[in-house]
Amino acid sequence: MSLESFKQIHSNLKLSHHPFKRSLNYLKWAFKSIDFNGKAVLDIGGGNGIYSYYSKYSGAKRCINLEPFEAGSKNVKINSQTVNDNLKIEIINKTIQEFNTNEKFDIIILHDSINHLDEPIFSSIHKSRKDFETYSLLIKKISSFLKNDGTIIVTDCSRYNFWGFLGLKSPFAPSIEWDIHQSPSLIIKLFKSQGFDNFKIRWSPFKRFGLLGRIISFLGFLPSFFMQSHFNIRIHYKD
Repeated sequence: MSLESFKQIHSNLKLSHHPFKRSLNYLKWAFKSIDFNGKAVLDIGGGNGIYSYYSKYSGAKRCINLEPFEAGSKNVKINSQTVNDNLKIEIINKTIQEFNTNEKFDIIILHDSINHLDEPIFSSIHKSRKDFETYSLLIKKISSFLKNDGTIIVTDCSRYNFWGFLGLKSPFAPSIEWDIHQSPSLIIKLFKSQGFDNFKIRWSPFKRFGLLGRIISFLGFLPSFFMQSHFNIRIHYKD
């Protein structure tokens, strides 16, 4: 698929406030080692569709952006006119609770959305067994849409952050409300309860730092703890 076509969509639909090169570098990092070619993708809470469009650009045969809010999927008005046919995605304005299908997907994306499926419940799963079990039912439903050899990608910010412990906004990510997030270990625990046993965790680079941000990310949790505590988990069933 043409890089220029994806770049044009990125610009036309304003898929990111970051410049295209910076945005593309992050997407390549976030989905490193993921083979989209010929695959069916479910992008849960995909917002304006940037991850769905990247999936199609990377060769996915079909991609559903499950985004319940019209504001998040405003590109629906443009999708049929300015988007190359090979890059078109399907947008469904439903929550995961409302969504049902018999289709199985090769790749399921939960990019900064796992905490938004039911925020009041998610924010307390670290201290309430009942809420943990309730949220596990949502994870069970999501897991039921995945092929046995499929992959789930989860990204989010950990609730454990230097600035959060001080009760302050992080200067690197001032919009984050730390109390509605959870640690990667707890998210792994949610998926382990559904039979997954193959996890790879990486701490995300800080986009505005460019190459330096990607280098720093190799140092793991510690530098991220002082910035945005953003992580990426690749999840499979046991090999």
